[in-house]
Amino acid sequence: MTRNLVWALLGAGACLATANPALAQQRLTVATYGGNWGEAQKACILEPFAKASGVQVVQEMSVSTVTYNKLKQQKGNPSIDIAWIDGGISELASADGVVAAIDPAKVPNIAGLIDEAVYKTKDGKIYALSTGFYALGIAYNTKELKEAPQSWWDIWKPEYSGKVTLPSPVNAAGLPFFAHIITLTGGSLDNPTSGVEKLKTIKVSSYYDASGVAQAALQSGEAVAAAYYNTAAWAIADKGLPIAFIVPKEGAPSADIRVHIADGTKNADAALQFVNYAVGDEAMNCLAEKLYVGPPTKHYKISDQAKSRMPWGASGNVKNLAIPNWDALNAKRAALTEVWNRQIAGK
Repeated sequence: MTRNLVWALLGAGACLATANPALAQQRLTVATYGGNWGEAQKACILEPFAKASGVQVVQEMSVSTVTYNKLKQQKGNPSIDIAWIDGGISELASADGVVAAIDPAKVPNIAGLIDEAVYKTKDGKIYALSTGFYALGIAYNTKELKEAPQSWWDIWKPEYSGKVTLPSPVNAAGLPFFAHIITLTGGSLDNPTSGVEKLKTIKVSSYYDASGVAQAALQSGEAVAAAYYNTAAWAIADKGLPIAFIVPKEGAPSADIRVHIADGTKNADAALQFVNYAVGDEAMNCLAEKLYVGPPTKHYKISDQAKSRMPWGASGNVKNLAIPNWDALNAKRAALTEVWNRQIAGK
């Protein structure tokens, strides 16, 4: 069987265990997110790929910053083969050389992705592929709050006092949220004072590092509102809990979840085939249905409910999203994190 046919069969979801015995003996360690995100990745990508290929897939749940730091510590000899890392941290991973170039000739499903989903270095090499876009807005408890929030400033109101959870800089949404508040208060990344002073006045229940922590706070009633992802908020609502999500009138920072191959992986062939499966239409439609991430594919088919919960709305697209200038934000990442920890979180 030719190599091209093997790729085609995997893209179609056919079983390769017997077609490629060498591949079936391989094992991939895949760093995903935690909580409902990791559960969706497992159901939509990890398990179907393992079944189709015969490759043993081991899931390692984490957050982007932790995965990125692990790749740096193990540079050249990673224990992780595949890494999901959010936009912003992804650029840092590329700059540090801890993720490998992805050959489009060996990942034919790249042809089905929109241009915004393919991330390249300055010399044109692909270092990451998007597997879905999300937006950060306000998730809130519809029973606890008499009126739905409409603005970011609503979470400063007395009825939210001590019952709001916000993302820390460890979370991928933390610095984009901080930068957004800085901009809304008239500041800049070079002069964040206005945003700092505003955030110092809000009374929170907690700052969350992992999405699952915010989910637990909303589910338990510890928090009545959160600066949270559209994806995770609707997942809670689907469990029958009184949680809804809105995009504040001042806009919502947006980003995406990206798949990478660890530089130095000893399972390069299996890793490439995994990535090809991960960005295929079937996998992307599945993630959109389970997480409500905006599909990065040119021709996706999802339910009406999923369409209504997309980060860009029922009739929008990726061009409607407010995606940060990651290079500018990354240049200030360390300084802003220090300011947040020292002046806002009190660390």
